[in-house]
Amino acid sequence: MGDFLKELSFVAARRCPYFPDIIAPVEEVLLWNVCLSPEQIDEYLAWGWRHNSWYFYRNSCSNCRRCLPIRVCVNAFNPSKSQLRILKKNVSTEFHVFEAKDFALRHIRKSLDIYNKFLHVRYNREPSDLDEYIDGFFVSPVPTLVSALFINGKLAGNGFLDLGKTSLSTIYFSFDPQFHFFSPGTFSIIKEIEWARDNGLKYYYLGYYIRELSSMKYKGLFRPFQLLDYDTGHWHERG
Repeated sequence: MGDFLKELSFVAARRCPYFPDIIAPVEEVLLWNVCLSPEQIDEYLAWGWRHNSWYFYRNSCSNCRRCLPIRVCVNAFNPSKSQLRILKKNVSTEFHVFEAKDFALRHIRKSLDIYNKFLHVRYNREPSDLDEYIDGFFVSPVPTLVSALFINGKLAGNGFLDLGKTSLSTIYFSFDPQFHFFSPGTFSIIKEIEWARDNGLKYYYLGYYIRELSSMKYKGLFRPFQLLDYDTGHWHERG
């Protein structure tokens, strides 16, 4: 399949969120009130697109090329020794996957509280209100799943996922800082990869990987992984 979003996109000059001294020519598309098919979801992920609500973007800047889309072939994934230790540490942690609407009905208030705690501790950001949270994560042209972790019966963290025909893509994950000891971020990725494999999917997408940023190094620890070559559209195995 071709890159259908490329045909709809325009290029906008944006200050790079990762390297603020760079003005980045970002490819953007706004798909308002559109519902994408599972095949289209696989396609846009395979071409390196990401999205936030109705807004799709691709950081394929020709003057940089440091934001490389990264994915894991779920059947080839092999947990490292440190990842196995994290699994052992979470032997009593419950992992569940919900449809977004079902999760919202049960847990949205607690989820928002965790999200705001996470942003405050990690980035010192101001809290979001409920409408902002819903618009950012629960309103989407893509079928959205929510992965959730429960420790001692309490919601400890949750992540938002795009589901395609053969692909699962992580959008954002946050956790209650009091559970930091359990390495919820790493644990959730491992469990999401396992869930994708158990449900017959092929790929798990982790977004963009930038080698120079310490905050993104964790993505390269899920091996083997593949990186996208923007020029050819081919994925190459690394790690």
